[in-house]
Amino acid sequence: MTSRWVTPRQVASALRDEITDLEAAGIRVIQVDEPALRELLPLRHADREAYPDWAMRAFRLATSGAADATQIHPYMYYTEFGKIIGAIAVLDADVTSVEAARSRMELVADLTAAGYERGIGPGVWDIHSPRVPAVTEMTEALSLCCGRSTLTGLWVNPDCGLKPRGYAETEAALRNLVMAARQARVTVAR
Repeated sequence: MTSRWVTPRQVASALRDEITDLEAAGIRVIQVDEPALRELLPLRHADREAYPDWAMRAFRLATSGAADATQIHPYMYYTEFGKIIGAIAVLDADVTSVEAARSRMELVADLTAAGYERGIGPGVWDIHSPRVPAVTEMTEALSLCCGRSTLTGLWVNPDCGLKPRGYAETEAALRNLVMAARQARVTVAR
């Protein structure tokens, strides 16, 4: 085992224990933040080929204790999704949640073109701003997603974790998110 693999294996093992504990507490949908499929890509081209396999092994070790009934959702920050779709598929996650609001859902076209068949959870509002997006804004983002995709299993998400936002703005934005999702379901049903 190379020294490069020791730390990720230890972190992945700790996350595996945490996932097992969450399941024991009755949690059936678990988000695992950022599998780092490109973020830590080595600068030396000679070292790059092995890296995606290394990152995928760490993610799969972290999630390997989850029961089949538990949904695993990796969360991925902005990246060049078109270049890592194969790696995303190998993660074997149920739903991949991604930042997509600022890119206006560009990644959905890449996923569709690649034949990606698992669930996708695009972020429909950028949480880095305290501004509460209108229902129409989020509905438009969902329309872009539905218009570019034949994907099933669409999960509606904020673009990132909500920790930097206050309760009042978060609650207002989540209310708008729910209303936008309801409107999108009606539109898609037609």
